[in-house]
Amino acid sequence: MKVAVQDKASAKQQGNNLMKKGATVLAVGGIVAKLLGALYRVPLTNILGAEGMGLYQLIFPVYALFMMLSTVGIPTALSRIVAERRVKGEPAKKYLFACMLTLVTLSTVSAILVFSLAKYIAISQGNALAYKGFWIIAPSLVFVGAIAGFRGWFQGEMYMLPTAMSNIIEQVVKLAVGLTLSAVFAKRGVLYAVYGALLGVTASEFVTLVYMFVTYTLRMRRTERESLKFSKPEARDVFKTAFPIAIVSVLLPLSNFFDSIVVVNMLKLFGLSKDVATAEYGLLSGPVNSLVNMPVVVTLSLAIAVVPSVSASRIERNADAIMLKSRLGVKTTYLVSIPFAIFFIVFGKDLIASIYPRLTLGQVETASKLLMISGASVVTLSVMQIYVSLLQAVDKTKMAVLSLVCAVIVKTVLQIVLTRYYGILGSAVASVSFGVVALFASIICYFKVCGLHLEKSVGINLLVGVIMGLAGLVVKRFVTNSIASCAVGFLLSVAVYTFGVFAFGLIGKEEIAFLPASKILARLHRVIRFWEYKDVKF
Repeated sequence: MKVAVQDKASAKQQGNNLMKKGATVLAVGGIVAKLLGALYRVPLTNILGAEGMGLYQLIFPVYALFMMLSTVGIPTALSRIVAERRVKGEPAKKYLFACMLTLVTLSTVSAILVFSLAKYIAISQGNALAYKGFWIIAPSLVFVGAIAGFRGWFQGEMYMLPTAMSNIIEQVVKLAVGLTLSAVFAKRGVLYAVYGALLGVTASEFVTLVYMFVTYTLRMRRTERESLKFSKPEARDVFKTAFPIAIVSVLLPLSNFFDSIVVVNMLKLFGLSKDVATAEYGLLSGPVNSLVNMPVVVTLSLAIAVVPSVSASRIERNADAIMLKSRLGVKTTYLVSIPFAIFFIVFGKDLIASIYPRLTLGQVETASKLLMISGASVVTLSVMQIYVSLLQAVDKTKMAVLSLVCAVIVKTVLQIVLTRYYGILGSAVASVSFGVVALFASIICYFKVCGLHLEKSVGINLLVGVIMGLAGLVVKRFVTNSIASCAVGFLLSVAVYTFGVFAFGLIGKEEIAFLPASKILARLHRVIRFWEYKDVKF
């Protein structure tokens, strides 16, 4: 009996370690990829200018929408199914092949649709010049579908390295090829520079697919052969799992697609010319959203790791493990997102001026206001996506769908009204509303399922963030140079926030072991909360 209890505890610890390692690998990969993405966006913005970025960002939401339509939640469903089958000791490779066939078929159809409808989409967005950009980026949809299938498989196997590496490879190739072609083609005009950047996207997806295929082939050589025969009940299981996840996956890009159609047209009704409207949309969807999405992508790594891990605990009927992983996932997401949001609000103008020197003074002023408004989205989108992932993991995806549908409706209505009467700042407020509505709805839904509540922890976390923000305002008061202000402010913010997190007890001794970089965090905890260790011998 004692051995059985030890085995169960060992299995629980192993599962937590797998989630921790997976989240760490994905987070590191996500940080590196996002830094490369930011590095890419800075010179790209300086090459294309605000109008060029507006054209680029008119094309990208449509691409993202069809990319989601190509994958329709299948990778997430595959990772969950594979994780559950492995827990039961059942074969899972047949699910990969069935899902991969579906993904490639859907992505090919999507590529054909984008190519065929390019002119109609561009005209509906209010700028007909963008249509050739859809032709250039359409082939990459086929590659994306296959890449998504491989990622879902590896995540279900709790092997997160290929996903992390593929994200990095994707950004490196896009940076190298996209910037080179964009700079070369810029001599022929802004439109051709945009085409060069889009060619870089297509090239990056192709190279990423080659990497994923080679990685899968090498890894499968060391495994036993499994039957690929797929029964109708198993097909129904996949569809039952994937369908609600598909709706969740499509809703956010669908919302962004609506933005690409609504915003420029509403700005034109607001009184702006086509070029100015496109440029202002480019500021919001380009420089501003790139900064906002940086921490959101990092926390997305945790959300990706949560789904197969919590799904496995659900199959094992381990309620304690589900609550532990849920609590840690949500707390960690708040810990990461809150300081970024406050830093963007405090240092928004300095960041924009430092990173995008080619923008005019008026564009810097507009972009900084947009970043201050959008800063709240860092928290709401980050935490929302972890709750949505948890709802998927505990087989309550319908609740996640309901939360996101409500958010899309509210955002779309506000986008039309606020942009029409308040310009691009109204559009930013409408975008923030999506995360707010989706977050509160998903929190309520998950509380009904698992009873998770972290109000006290979140309140203390916000207090620490405000203290950090006040320290940042002191820096702005005495350091006037934008670059120096950002650098000094960042270092001071990190120091103040880290001290506050441990001093206020936001992370306990028992939680540190399950977090990435646990050894470093443990040392900091001992130094800052020294009174807890006065009776401990080191």
